[in-house]
Amino acid sequence: MRYLLTFFLLLNLATGHAAGVTSLEMDEDEDLFVPEKLRLATSLDMTALSKLSREKGVPILLMFASENCYYCKRLETEVLGPMRLAGIDPQRVILRKVMMDKYDTLRDFSGSERNAENFVIDRGVEVVPTLQLVDATGRELVPNGYQTPGLYENFLEKAIDVSQALLEKK
Repeated sequence: MRYLLTFFLLLNLATGHAAGVTSLEMDEDEDLFVPEKLRLATSLDMTALSKLSREKGVPILLMFASENCYYCKRLETEVLGPMRLAGIDPQRVILRKVMMDKYDTLRDFSGSERNAENFVIDRGVEVVPTLQLVDATGRELVPNGYQTPGLYENFLEKAIDVSQALLEKK
């Protein structure tokens, strides 16, 4: 079922249902600054996110990023930040960022304290940005990845819808 839903999401993108999304014109070599109003909250407590996810009945979208990642900043500036400003968090999904290059201690989905870098590695994250739509236990609901920026926002909206539908079936 999961792969069938993913297939239909990708088919929608391929047939041109993602239109009208504008993109900031940015050069990869320039240092991209993410305005404070567009920044996602960084989370070091997955159990708190789990509790909020259960209370609201919505999935969690984790953005795995690193400090000097141009595409992470672009994703946050063009897609995720505007979604947060539009009120999607926490009405449809909980948006949080986990920094891959920080050595802070975080609390994982099972309540254990651990190094954030090891948490990221155990989640299978190898490159940034990586997004994971997960349920309150940390189980990934819909495979996701940052593709073509102009099409990505529509893909992400559909992935969130599918994630919500999967939670409702539980």
